Amino acid sequence: MATARNKPKNQKRERSQWPNEVLGILLCGGGLLLLLSLISFVPGDVKFLPWMGDAGEAAQSEGCSNWIGPVGVFLGQITFVTFGAAAYLVPLTMLWMGVAKLVFDARASWRTWTGCGVFILSGAALLAVQSLFLQAWSEANHLSGPGGVVGYALGTKFLEALLNKPGAILVLVCVYLVSLILLTGLHPIQFSRSLVTFAVRWWQGRGERKVASAEKAAAREKLRRERDQQLARKHPLFDEDEIEASPKPKARKKAAAKKAANKAANEDKDDDKEEDPQTELPLKVTPPPQVIDASQRSQHKSVPGAKPFAKKKLDHGGLSTEEYENYELPGFDLLNVPENAEPETEADKGELVSVQKTIIDTLKAFGVEVTAGNITRGPTITRYEVYPSMGLRVSRITQLEADLARATKAERINILAPVPGSDTVGIEIANNEKVAVPLHDLLHDPAFTSSKNKIPLALGKDVYGNTVIGDLAAMPHLLVAGATGSGKSVCINTIISSILFKFSPNELRFIMVDPKVVEMQMYNTLPHLAVPVVTDPNKVLAALRWVVNEMERRYRIFADVGVRNFDAFNSRELPEKEQPEEPAEGEEEDKPEEEESYDQEHIDSIAQALTDGELGPPSLDGSDDDDEEEEIPDRVPYIVIIIDELADLMQTAPADMEMCIARIAQKARAAGIHLIIATQTPRADVVTGIIKANIPSRIAFQVSSKLDSRVILDVSGADKLVGKGDMLYLPPGSAKLERAQGAFVSDDEVEDLISFCSNQVDQKFEETVQASIESGGSGGDDDDNEVSDADEEIIEKCLEVIRQEKKASTSLLQRRLRLGYTRAARMMDILEDRGIIGPGDGARPREILINVGQDEP
Repeated sequence: MATARNKPKNQKRERSQWPNEVLGILLCGGGLLLLLSLISFVPGDVKFLPWMGDAGEAAQSEGCSNWIGPVGVFLGQITFVTFGAAAYLVPLTMLWMGVAKLVFDARASWRTWTGCGVFILSGAALLAVQSLFLQAWSEANHLSGPGGVVGYALGTKFLEALLNKPGAILVLVCVYLVSLILLTGLHPIQFSRSLVTFAVRWWQGRGERKVASAEKAAAREKLRRERDQQLARKHPLFDEDEIEASPKPKARKKAAAKKAANKAANEDKDDDKEEDPQTELPLKVTPPPQVIDASQRSQHKSVPGAKPFAKKKLDHGGLSTEEYENYELPGFDLLNVPENAEPETEADKGELVSVQKTIIDTLKAFGVEVTAGNITRGPTITRYEVYPSMGLRVSRITQLEADLARATKAERINILAPVPGSDTVGIEIANNEKVAVPLHDLLHDPAFTSSKNKIPLALGKDVYGNTVIGDLAAMPHLLVAGATGSGKSVCINTIISSILFKFSPNELRFIMVDPKVVEMQMYNTLPHLAVPVVTDPNKVLAALRWVVNEMERRYRIFADVGVRNFDAFNSRELPEKEQPEEPAEGEEEDKPEEEESYDQEHIDSIAQALTDGELGPPSLDGSDDDDEEEEIPDRVPYIVIIIDELADLMQTAPADMEMCIARIAQKARAAGIHLIIATQTPRADVVTGIIKANIPSRIAFQVSSKLDSRVILDVSGADKLVGKGDMLYLPPGSAKLERAQGAFVSDDEVEDLISFCSNQVDQKFEETVQASIESGGSGGDDDDNEVSDADEEIIEKCLEVIRQEKKASTSLLQRRLRLGYTRAARMMDILEDRGIIGPGDGARPREILINVGQDEP
C-alpha cells in the first residue's frame, strides 16, 4: 500500500491493448449487424417474429427476406420505431468508434460518448421537426414521424412547443454540428470545404488528363500512319544484308517496321519541333574564372596648385553677415604623396588559385559540389567566388565556415551567400599584407568631383577597386560606429577633410561636439566652425536646441520667400537693391530741410489715448517683438553637426538628447542641416530605435559581437571585419551592404589642411550660437524669460502635469515627462519666473500660485 501511495503522480499507468481491440471488434461487428438489418428491413417481415403467434409460425415456412433473419427484423423494427430515419446513425456511429479503436488505438473520453448520444438524439429530433423530407416514408412504415418516438417527443412536443419550428430547427442544427465535432474531431465546415476543393481539383485534372490522353493518342496515330506509309513503299530504307540475315520473313518484317518507325519518329521531331512538349533545357555554362587585382593604387601625379574644386564666387552671407571673399579652397599639394615610392607588388595569381582550389576541395569533401569563379583581391580582403551546383542550398556552404577557415588557415572569413547581384557565393579572406587607401587617390576620382554629389564624402574603396563616394545631402544623416582602433576616428577625419576641400566658410559651417576632448581639438582654429568645439556634455544639449531653433527659423524664412527647401532658397533670383539717386549737375546737394507741419487734431488724439491707457511703453514680455518682420538673408550655408561620442552624451540626459537628435534628423534635411554621429559603444540604449529610424545611412567598422552589429546594421557581419579601416557601408536608399576599405588620412595631413584654411581668414563665431550655449539654449537674448519653441512645448506639458497632480517638483517632471535633471530644473525656474509656482523651500513641495483647475492667464 505504501508503495502504491508513493508512486509518482506523473507516471502513466501502462494499459494493455487487447481490451481496446476487443471492444473495437465488438463495436464493428454490432454496427455491421445492425446496418445490414436496417438496410434489408421490410415492414412485412414483422410477421416472422416468434411472438406473433399462429401468423408467425405460418410465416416461418415462407422464409424471411431480412438478411439477418428474425433477429434482424427485431433489431430493425425496434430501431426504426425509436429513432425513425435517424436509426442509420446508430450503426454508423458504432462503426466509427470501432474503427477508431482497432486502427488508431483511440481511447474514447466522456466527451466522445456524450457527443455520440447527442448526435443520434439531435438527428432524430431534427428529422421530426422538419416537414419536407421522409414524411411519406414514415407513414408507409407506420412510424410516429421521420424521427421516431424519440424525435417526436424531443423535437415536436418539447422544442417546437417552446421555440416554434424555425427556432427549434436552428437550435437542433447547432447541437447536431457540435455533437458531430465531439464525436469525430472533424470540423464539418472545414471538412466540406476540403471535399469541395478536392472535387474541383479532380474535375480540373480530369479535363487535363483528357487533353493529354488525346494528344498521346494523336501522336501514336500519327506515328502509326507514318510507319504504314514507309512500309507501303518497297522497303528502300532497309539494307538487303539485314533482310537476308533475318531467319524468318516475320522477323524481317518486324525489323523493317521498327527501323521505319524510328526514322519516322526522328523526322517528326525535326519537322514539328513546336508540337513537341518535351524540350531540352540548355546546360548552364559558367564563365572561365578570372583573377582581378583591385588592390593597386591609382597613379596620380600631384600638380602644384591643382584643386579638386574651383573657387565659386557666391554673393551670400552665411550665419554671419561678413563674407570670406579672399578665401581659397585647398589643393592636392596638402596631401602627402611620396614621389619615389616603390612600385607595389602584384598579387601572386598562383597562390590565389591554390587557395581557391583548397576551398573547392574542402567543400567537396563534405559533399558540396561547386565550380570555381572569379577571384578578386581588394585592399584588405580577397573574395573567392564559387558557383553552386544545381539544386544545392547555399545554406550548406555557410554551415562550413569554420571548416573553410581551418583549411585555408585564415584568421577569420566571411561568407556571402549569395554575392549581392550575382549567382555566386563569395568567401572573403583577409589578406596577409593590407594596402592602405590614401585620401589623395579618392579626391582624383571623377565621382568625387561630380556635380551630382552636393556634399561629397570620400569614404574608401570596395573589394573590386571602385571608389565609394557618399553624398551627405542625400543621406541626409550618417551614423558611424566601431570599436576602439577599428578606424572610426580616421573615417571622421576623412569626412571633414572631404568637406573642407569643397566648401568655404560662407558655404558650410561646422558644429563639432567632442565629449572625449582629445579627438577634435585640432579643429579649434578652423574658420568653418560656427562655435568653438563643444566639449562640455552639459552644453551639448543647448547647442542642439539652437540647431532646432535655427531649423525652425529657416523654415519660416522659406515660407516667407515661397520656396520649399535649401537648394531652392539659395538658387533663387535675388531682388535688385535700390541704389540712391545721384544729384544732377548744377543742383545743390545740400537742401534745407523742410519744416515739418504738425496736425493739432492728431496731437490731441494721441494725448487722449495716453490718458485712457490705450498707448503706453512696450510690453516687457516681448510679445510685441513677434510683429517685427524677420530679416531674410540672401543665402544660407549648410550646417553639419558632428558628434564624436554619443554614448557619453546619452548618459547625461538621454530623453532630451534623443528628442533633439530625432527632431533634427526628421526635419533638418530640407533646411540644409545634416548630422553625423559616431560612437564606439553601439548599445541599444545608446543607438536607440528612434535614432536608427531617422538615420538610414550607416557605416560599421569592426565590433566585438554580433549583437553590436545588429544594433548598427540590423544584421550580423560587422563582427567579422578585420579592423584597420575595414568597414560595411549602408548607402542611402539601399538595403545592400557594401564592404570597403576606408580611406586613410594622417594627422600631419589634417593639420596641414587646417593650417591652410585657418591662416587665410580669421575665425568669426556666430554670437547667437555661443549665447544660446551659455544660456542653456534659451535663444541667446539677455532676457532670461525668453525660451525656445521647443521649451514652450515642454512648459505646456509641465503645466498639464501640475494640473493633474496638484503639485510641482523637479523629480515629478523627470518621471512624468522623461526629462533630464538639468532640463527639468530649468523648466521649474521658468515656471517660477512666470509666477506659476513659488520658490523652493528645502525638501518641501513648491507652492502653486495659480488655480490648477484653470488655464494659465
